This record gives sequence, C-alpha cells and structure tokens, in this order.
Amino acid sequence: MTYVHDSLGQFTTAYVDLMEDLAKVTTGRARRGRHGALLAVAGAPAASLNFVISPSSEPLAEDIAALAESERWDVPWSIQVRGVPGPQVAEEAARHGLTRLEIIPLMVRRPDEGMPAQQTYGSLQVRAIEAAELRLYVKVMAEGFGVPHEMFAMLDDPAVARLDGVAFYLAEVDGVPVGTGMTAVRGELNGIFNISTLPGHRRRGYGWAVTMELVRAGYASGAPTAYLYASAMGEPVYASAGFHTEEYLSVLSAPTQESNVSPKRAGSLSASPKAVSRARKG
Repeated sequence: MTYVHDSLGQFTTAYVDLMEDLAKVTTGRARRGRHGALLAVAGAPAASLNFVISPSSEPLAEDIAALAESERWDVPWSIQVRGVPGPQVAEEAARHGLTRLEIIPLMVRRPDEGMPAQQTYGSLQVRAIEAAELRLYVKVMAEGFGVPHEMFAMLDDPAVARLDGVAFYLAEVDGVPVGTGMTAVRGELNGIFNISTLPGHRRRGYGWAVTMELVRAGYASGAPTAYLYASAMGEPVYASAGFHTEEYLSVLSAPTQESNVSPKRAGSLSASPKAVSRARKG
C-alpha cells in the first residue's frame, strides 16, 4: 500500500491500542499478528467495530490473512488499512467477501492551533460521567446516530469506564442530555470519538461545542494534539474547529453487512472514485 505519511502512524497506533483494550474488556477477543496487525472483536453488530487492522504504512497481507482466518466471525467485520489498500490486501478482503470500500478522513488538530478559549453556548454544559451513567450515555449516543441501542451496548460495562485514559461525556441543556462525546488520551495524543447530537437539538452548534470542550480536556490531560476519524458530514465542521485532514483510513466490509456507524465517526462514507483519488493524494 502507498500514498500515506509514515509520520502519521502514531495516530493509527493510538487508535489500534484503544480498540485492543476495548475488545479485551468486552469480549476478550483481541490478538496481534506477527507483524503488528490487530484482530479486535468488540461484539457489536457493526463491521467497523470488529476488524483486522494494520497500523503500518506497509501492511503485510499475510499478517492480515493469518488473523482473519483465525477468527470464527459470528459478527459483521472488516479489514482496515491506512491509505489505499494494495492489491494483495484487497484480494485477501475479497476472499472473505469484503468488497465494500469506505474512505474515512483522519483529521488532526495540532498544538499550534492553540487551546480553545472557554466559551458559553447558551445553557449547554459538557461533563464527564461515571460508570453508573453509561447506560444513559449509550442510549443518547444511539439515538444521536440513529441506530439501535444494541449497536453500542458493549459500552455499558463498568470495565469500559475503567480503561486507562478513556473518558465519556454527556452534553446537557438545562440538565437534559442532548449529545455525547468520548476522549482517549495516549501520551500527548487525544483521540476524540462518539460526537453525537440528538435529532431535535441539531443545527445549534452543539457538536462543534462538544468537540471544543473535548479538545480542552485533552490539553488539561497533557495531550494537546487531538485526532479523530470524521464522517463526510462532519469533516467541514471539524475543519472549522482547527482540524486538518492528513490521511485516510480504508475500511473493507461486506456489502450486505449491518451499518458501519461506529464510535470513531458519526456516519459512513461510501468510496467514490473521487474519494479514492483524494486518499491517494493525501
């Protein structure tokens, strides 16, 4: 595989480490290949949450194949690589019927953008939650993404709340939940996930506001560099918040599998020829 910036590998590595930890506490089904690829099964009915992924800029198809063939795959799953899949990776995916390609922007907000100023957004408040509120968090997030509750049910587990560096947030207006967010701090990197807003509260800037509060939380934790995987709809919103698209993640899944909505983005982006061209140039 080509057309990636190797200096960006730290972001994929941080994401891979997070998903390995998540799979270990939810299903126990996580293992590494001989060359660093990861098999992680969160157990959700979403291909993007059960996968074989390589953080390398030059993933080895045989490493991916060995992991893919070692799992029984009783849930929808995917193969994920940085940039555009090379022929051997694409062939391995096709052997498993994974022929649907999504191109997902990796967006990064560098420290030179500065710490966002603390602002007020009407009566909106963003707060970190405890494990006892995870069920409410999952409910709000599922409604915000427009998917069944079971899509994210694996997050309703006290063990998830104890993951190192991970924090969950609820956005509330006058005490009523209207949105969600999540951070995963690894060293100086702050991964931002699960930005959702309930349908009745959209177009008020809440998603942008939550994102800025999570960036601020990263600074407070010593992680001034924020990253996220964006949807097509979210990309311009995050760009206005100081994030820049620096690479792409390719997700290969089966066309007949369930929705690929996941904690890393608010929606899915089908891979048009234009999108693939952007990934190659990125």
